[in-house]
Amino acid sequence: MEKPRAVIYDNDGMVAHGGRFSEQYAREFNLNIAVMDPFFAGPFKKCMTGEADLREELEKVITTWGWKGTVDELMQYWFSIGATLDEDVYASIAKLRAQDLVVCLATNQERYRLNYFVEKFSYDKIFNEVFCASELGALKQSAEGAEKIFQTLKERHGILDKGEVMYWDDREGNVESLNAMGFNAQMYRGYPAFKEVMAEHGFQL
Repeated sequence: MEKPRAVIYDNDGMVAHGGRFSEQYAREFNLNIAVMDPFFAGPFKKCMTGEADLREELEKVITTWGWKGTVDELMQYWFSIGATLDEDVYASIAKLRAQDLVVCLATNQERYRLNYFVEKFSYDKIFNEVFCASELGALKQSAEGAEKIFQTLKERHGILDKGEVMYWDDREGNVESLNAMGFNAQMYRGYPAFKEVMAEHGFQL
């Protein structure tokens, strides 16, 4: 079994948890969630890969959604949902870095939500690298996005083999895609299982 030299964490569902924005918003403001679907099926996907600006796109829908405040207030409301840290996972980042692992985050986010997490939880300080779809210009599990991540690890950290990169994700489809590309992708199923797998590879949490 090849010992990892880098480990990549997933944000939503691994480091951070909480409800789904659209579901909570629809419930709290008595809105049919179908009203929000076109936004997430279209403009938001472009925001995630940096092709559109979230603030500008939200300006177009806040009236339809019935939001009474400003766009910035809506964004703060949105980002606070799903922003509860898993304390064990968060603490494990520093522990693994102390064991000479390159520890990274890869997330399919648009830039404003990423900045929210960076500022609130110091992601730029606790991780060696933060990879975001809006900065990559591609989703993290896509061939383009994954290759850009690997090239950064290669150039900055001397990692020459994708098999040395343990890539965690809580979506089975993403794990399958990443494994097919040569990464050591692992399905995240909770902290106890994560801790066990890391121990099997020689890392103590």
